[in-house]
Amino acid sequence: MSQEKIFTDKTPQINVTECQGDLVIRSWSEGAVLCKGDNYELSQDETAITVSCPGDLKLMVPEGSGLTISQVSGDLVIKYVNGRISIHEAHRDVVLVGTANLKIGTIHNDLSAKNIDGSISTETIHGDCVFRNVQELNLGTIHGDVSVRNASGAVTLNEATGDISLRTVNGDVTVNSGQRDINLRNLGGQTTVNNIQGDIRLYGSLTANSHTFQCERDIVVRWPMNAPINLVANAPVIKNRLSLEVEKATDTLLTGKIGDGETHVSLTANGRIILKESQVVDPRWENEAADNIDFDFSVDLEGLGAQISSQILDKFSKVATELDQRFGPEFTQNISERVTREAERAAAKAERAAERAAAKAERAAEQARRRAERHVRRSPGRPPAAPKPPTPSKPKATSEEQLKILKMVEQGIITPAEAATLLEALGN
Repeated sequence: MSQEKIFTDKTPQINVTECQGDLVIRSWSEGAVLCKGDNYELSQDETAITVSCPGDLKLMVPEGSGLTISQVSGDLVIKYVNGRISIHEAHRDVVLVGTANLKIGTIHNDLSAKNIDGSISTETIHGDCVFRNVQELNLGTIHGDVSVRNASGAVTLNEATGDISLRTVNGDVTVNSGQRDINLRNLGGQTTVNNIQGDIRLYGSLTANSHTFQCERDIVVRWPMNAPINLVANAPVIKNRLSLEVEKATDTLLTGKIGDGETHVSLTANGRIILKESQVVDPRWENEAADNIDFDFSVDLEGLGAQISSQILDKFSKVATELDQRFGPEFTQNISERVTREAERAAAKAERAAERAAAKAERAAEQARRRAERHVRRSPGRPPAAPKPPTPSKPKATSEEQLKILKMVEQGIITPAEAATLLEALGN
């Protein structure tokens, strides 16, 4: 592997016209661009440094560098580069950490973006997307699942073919189309969600603004007790457990309010609309134990992605010194980069599998509540059965067991649905 260094200012423009292998770009403290690879072509003019490579390529660049990446056939990893970044096309996974403004064309696999200090715009992603600690998102078409947590700005999504999960978004949320379910929690701006082919699940209150939700199946809302709302709900079946001051109620329409605030919410579903307080309020068919299982399941899986990544890197660090002594620092550095990349990929896959498993468990709990409700309606006069002695609780699945199951998902041994069943069985 050859290498070449070009001295620059603190904000050079770097153009990668083609990389037929993996491309790794990291920042460093030097005022220079270091290029490592085999048979690469490197040139410089007054405006930019241009490089292409028929295989793997590594670039060390100043932190303020601007990047234009035209074509990458392998994985693309960019870390801690704060200049403007443009990615035209990447054929495998893309991992972005600690960058600033990003413009992305087409990615033919998964995208992971974390700790982004700027806006992100994408056109087409042919895989899953994970966003953590970002600012503004403007997403085109996502042919997979979308998971967003901790966005300080607005989130706009044109279309997603998989599940959508948005948690803690401080700006406005706009979703134009979704082919499966969407889960929404802790939203701080105006929310518009339309053309969802699956269910909509909303947790928590909304801001003083106008909010619209529309889907082909069910809408389930868990609203905090006494939080203000002005509600209009339209659906073939409406089940209300909120303490609404009802203004109008028919079989298919419900209007009412809580308090005197300016939070206006419009719900339209072709299935059912279910309105519940955040707390358990009706012991007949609101199973507290099931709710606790859902909550614990989500919390236990929350950090498994990072846990997997950390364990992989910890194990590698124990052998890195020996590799360094036997094969030299350059060999160890190359192996370290590959291990880091695979660890991040495994972590992202674990997070997505965990979220899908949690969503499946939540749907199963909701179906159980529906069956219990139907049973109560069919048996109005039946005296309650004598309570059974409590079954001794079994210990929940340990982190080690959960990790093993998620690794089986990653290796393709079992499906995410089978993983959810195993985790639920261990939890019970």
